[in-house]
Amino acid sequence: MSTTKQYRKQIEKSIAAAVARQPKGIGPQNDPERLRSKVTEKKTAVTARAEALGRLVRLEGPDVVPETALQRLADPQESPIVRLAALKLLQQQQIVSSVAAEWKPAYIEALRAALDAPKTRKLALEILAGLKDRQTQELLLEGIRKPKQALVPVDHALRLLSSDIHADVLEVARRLATDQQSRKNKPVFLQALRILGSDPASVPRLEKVLANDAQSTDARRLAATALSHLAPESLTPKAVRGAAGAKAAAPKRDALSKHIATLRAIRE
Repeated sequence: MSTTKQYRKQIEKSIAAAVARQPKGIGPQNDPERLRSKVTEKKTAVTARAEALGRLVRLEGPDVVPETALQRLADPQESPIVRLAALKLLQQQQIVSSVAAEWKPAYIEALRAALDAPKTRKLALEILAGLKDRQTQELLLEGIRKPKQALVPVDHALRLLSSDIHADVLEVARRLATDQQSRKNKPVFLQALRILGSDPASVPRLEKVLANDAQSTDARRLAATALSHLAPESLTPKAVRGAAGAKAAAPKRDALSKHIATLRAIRE
């Protein structure tokens, strides 16, 4: 009995200490209106404004539309530091917010607006690509067709587009998966091959890559992996011996042979 009483006293003491640590009334750090004013006050240091935005979003919680963060991200005149902070906060809130669907359209518009700033462009593109935003896909495709207007390098654009492969993406990937491209820009060639891994019409092209000793081991492994799904008959023992290539260096030949053998074993 005495043990129970002691335990209760300890709990009561802990609660009293927690209450004593709480701020008396609503201070500047817990007043939403003051925090909003601080976030939008351009004379305040940008790091302090970004921190205030973080406190405001946490204070508002997951059941409130994060209007201030959405406005800061969408504002082209806003500091890149504050916009990046808003972007990261909104990315988290989209996961936990109970009203995320309500403000998702505004979130997408704000992300599109964030593409104009180098500091926010990379993350905004990653999120928009994950959301399969068609407008962003068109921007990426246009950048591949006209590199001088591109938001990101071609290999990066292809990686982002690979999250939602459709006819336009396949068309670009086929154009870039050439022997000339493999010599000119290996990262672009490899990304194009990854996309073609879901394209049955590209089986002959993938077989050619696999059989070509001049191609890199990475490219041939990608081709073999794609063929194991699209055309398993391409990985017959005879084809494997041919793909391994007598002219290839021993380590390169062994690595490719082991990879193909593993793919065949998985399917058997």
